[in-house]
Amino acid sequence: MKYYHLSGVVLIIFTELVKYLFANNPSWVEDYYANGIYLVVSCILQKISILYILPGLLTIPLPFFVFIFLVLWSKQKKLVKFSLIMNSLGFLYFLFYFIWGFNYYRLPVDFHWKVKSSPFTYQQLSSEYEETTLHLLKKRELIADTAKGVDMVRYNVKNKEQQIIIQKNLQFWLKNHGFPSQAKVPIKSNLPKGIFLHFSTAGMYFPFSGEGNVDPGLHPLHFTSVMAHEMAHGYGFADEGTCNFLAFICHTNDQNPYIAYATTLGYWRYLASNVRRISPSFFEEKMKELPTGLRKDLIDIQNYSNSYKDWMPNLQYKMYDAYLKGQGIEEGMLNYNKVIGLVLAYKAANSFIFDDSSLPK
Repeated sequence: MKYYHLSGVVLIIFTELVKYLFANNPSWVEDYYANGIYLVVSCILQKISILYILPGLLTIPLPFFVFIFLVLWSKQKKLVKFSLIMNSLGFLYFLFYFIWGFNYYRLPVDFHWKVKSSPFTYQQLSSEYEETTLHLLKKRELIADTAKGVDMVRYNVKNKEQQIIIQKNLQFWLKNHGFPSQAKVPIKSNLPKGIFLHFSTAGMYFPFSGEGNVDPGLHPLHFTSVMAHEMAHGYGFADEGTCNFLAFICHTNDQNPYIAYATTLGYWRYLASNVRRISPSFFEEKMKELPTGLRKDLIDIQNYSNSYKDWMPNLQYKMYDAYLKGQGIEEGMLNYNKVIGLVLAYKAANSFIFDDSSLPK
């Protein structure tokens, strides 16, 4: 077998070696990759993305599938076909980490904070739930009556306008905390409705095109928080909990009450989920206290998602859980809940408070 038949294997071995070195030296990732290589690569990808007629999620894989089809139907020997396919897979594996995946091994976002994220107590959780609920309701009062759902025709912010606001907020926060903030991350939502919801997810950041993708079938309020989450991925944060944190902390005090309410609601739902898990009785008690309008928003969000049948129940969870653990995130899917510990640590380290002033109705 000639040497080029093994090039894919060589790339995989090289990638695994770099992963091992980065996992044991996260400061290298921060200094040389996140603040160096990744900035150049992401800038190039985001400039190219404007050329796509379709989202990169559909455009980029097409040549690969065409190549695989041509190889399989060619008259080459089976060993040559096998080597070509393995080499292409090895190249994709390397490319994924080179253009984004090594971000899994960077320093945690709270590395330089005076207070670090840690497992929270039930007392901390209940207190955070109460405080966030109060802030959430004050923001909601600016856009809707307490007994009615939010009027999406009147208050929903257009997607392009949301992207501008969310990107500006993200860049402002990142710049003030010493992170690269020059890039602009495109968000696409022109895929078929349910393309992610049918697989029990709401959006996806596609590293090969540098684009965030959000399922257009989401309820508008849910859409906003998912957009903020996927955009955070584009700034080099692979950790799901960190992206949830950025989706909340950068926008909860925004002067646009709809943006503030939608992103705070995204965080509040994680708090409520954890409260229900730890103390079902306390959760039921608190749900009864919620205004009718907020409960209607929550029901509407759930109904939007439920309208798209899960094609592979539990499989997506197990697969992505295994994927995250393979990237060194030991808690797997529970990493999403890391947002609560990060918010608590950030508040303690930075004297962060909710700003309940905003534009009037």
